[in-house]
Amino acid sequence: MLSRLFGAVSGGLHRSLSTAASRPPWALIYKTSVDKSGAPSPGASFHVNEPPFVTNLTVPAHFVHPRPLPDRETGEYGFVSGKTGATSSDGFLLVCFWEARFNTPTIGDGSGSSSSAIRDLSWFGMNIRPELTRFVCNPLSGELYRLPDVDGTKRTSKHHHLGLLTQSEGGHGPPDRYAVAEMFSADSCEDDGFVMRRFLSETGEWDKVVGLPSPLPPGRWMHIENAVVPFGDRLWWIDESWGAISADPLSDRPELRFVELPRGSVLPDLDGVVFPRTLGKYRRVGVSEGKMRYVEVSKENPFVISSFSLDDGASSWTLDHEVAFAPIWADEHASVLEKMPAIGAIDPLNSNVVYLICGGQLLGLDMVKEKVTGSSRLAIPQVQLPLLPCVLPTWLESSQIPSAGRSEKTTGKREALPDTDKMGTFHLEIELLK
Repeated sequence: MLSRLFGAVSGGLHRSLSTAASRPPWALIYKTSVDKSGAPSPGASFHVNEPPFVTNLTVPAHFVHPRPLPDRETGEYGFVSGKTGATSSDGFLLVCFWEARFNTPTIGDGSGSSSSAIRDLSWFGMNIRPELTRFVCNPLSGELYRLPDVDGTKRTSKHHHLGLLTQSEGGHGPPDRYAVAEMFSADSCEDDGFVMRRFLSETGEWDKVVGLPSPLPPGRWMHIENAVVPFGDRLWWIDESWGAISADPLSDRPELRFVELPRGSVLPDLDGVVFPRTLGKYRRVGVSEGKMRYVEVSKENPFVISSFSLDDGASSWTLDHEVAFAPIWADEHASVLEKMPAIGAIDPLNSNVVYLICGGQLLGLDMVKEKVTGSSRLAIPQVQLPLLPCVLPTWLESSQIPSAGRSEKTTGKREALPDTDKMGTFHLEIELLK
């Protein structure tokens, strides 16, 4: 099998400005972008910040291979956009870049002179099926593994709820294999039951598992908007109005399970009533201190933050914390909270802490001490990209991404660099092609 691993050893590695001892144990990933500077680079760069400051990932353009942009006189423009779509429980990332093109019709005076032309800057002629390139990434070493195209095509934007699950034979330490997977219900596929599309590192190929019996009651669909959560030996797809469906994509025959949200948080079917994506701002499922957690913000001021944990049998939720946020915010900052805070992330190492977004600020809130633990400024008043917690175990930097035919591959490493932008500023996700 041909190697898909990029990152040959380079003679110009950046000098490390951080060590495993000084590096934070986890990071909040926000911006994922293409570095078009043209400078030689053996792999991805990870600009580590300690939460509540955000962390950015940069991938050199030669890994993504964007198509050359035609002469602007032709009216064709385009952009490349990047996103870290999922994280594993041990620090590996699922990174996606998509390239879209669009034409702007020329309206002239008939003279044929381009200087007299007026370009209609609407999205007329937009290529609504962009080309996607996906990678599994070790953020600390910079190693990137390009996944093969699904069904031989890059136009796979419909596959946007992919999760990443890793597994170690010893139960701890660097993973020996992984799966990237997504599920579809029978209502959207030609097969009975659920259908799973998955990439397995052991085979280096995508396959399809069909006819998985549904654990859901009839007549209701799952609305999945946020990142897929890895927990235990399963991936969890979350419907913030209802519950989570989970499966082990590394199994020969995955078994689906369903867990409802805490009883008071289950909403009626919102299909056609409320755009489900808005729920993900105020309801979040994640993992902290080895347990599945669910956090929600109430709609009414003083905006109560409630945090629940799932029992070991994955059958019931326990209310762990409940705290009114507005008095804390006013006390700490002598300010009045005008808008409902959004949930940025759940701290993966401290179940007492949740990160909230209030206007242009990202705040850490300790729900036991009822105190803001820290804050950073965001350049845009509201989050447009998800914040993904990523744990950084001590062995991550020296580990390799599992793959079939490892002996055929070459590797390159880059030390993680601390972000020089300590104000927590992020940049626009869309980058115009030069």
